[in-house]
Amino acid sequence: MINFVLKIQENQILMRMYHTVSSLIQLIPYYIMEEYYIDQPNLNVPLEKEDSEIFLLSLDDMRLLGNHEESNITPEELIRWFNAGRLCLAFRYKGEIAAYSWCDLNYLEYKGRKVALKQNEAYLFHARTYKPFRGKNLAPCVRNELCKLLKGRGIERFLSITLWSNTASMKFKQKLGAKPIELFLYVGLFRKFNLHFRLRKMA
Repeated sequence: MINFVLKIQENQILMRMYHTVSSLIQLIPYYIMEEYYIDQPNLNVPLEKEDSEIFLLSLDDMRLLGNHEESNITPEELIRWFNAGRLCLAFRYKGEIAAYSWCDLNYLEYKGRKVALKQNEAYLFHARTYKPFRGKNLAPCVRNELCKLLKGRGIERFLSITLWSNTASMKFKQKLGAKPIELFLYVGLFRKFNLHFRLRKMA
């Protein structure tokens, strides 16, 4: 298989054909995950607690996030998320945002698929830890604190999406006991049509 791929890469005509096809058709397998809140002792963060805080971001923070050098989302899009009622919980260290995680209490959305959530459900998405703070267990810490906050608001079920190929995301979620409950295949055609097929139900 590796030799086959290398031969394609060495052949310019085949590579052009591959890029043409991949621009017309997208195939992305992904999991629907169920996440859980767990007690905090197993999620210790190696940073001084007196210099750290976890808090909900405000509208004024959206431009800060969107203009960050590591951001792949515009400030305008983040403002739309915020105005739609989505929440973003962040970890700040010495006055600097280090990590954050978003949630939606109304819909689970992914590439044209929009599923209405029940009153006791939340969709967790777009978790990020900035490069200088990676390796400090911040992602599971922030996610767990977000679940704790939501539980205080009557939310009991936490759903998220993990791409089949994203092992890093899967590992951080598994630290919180998350489990895949469904496997889907996304098929994008001509950058216009979005199709989702459930391949397997696991729970």
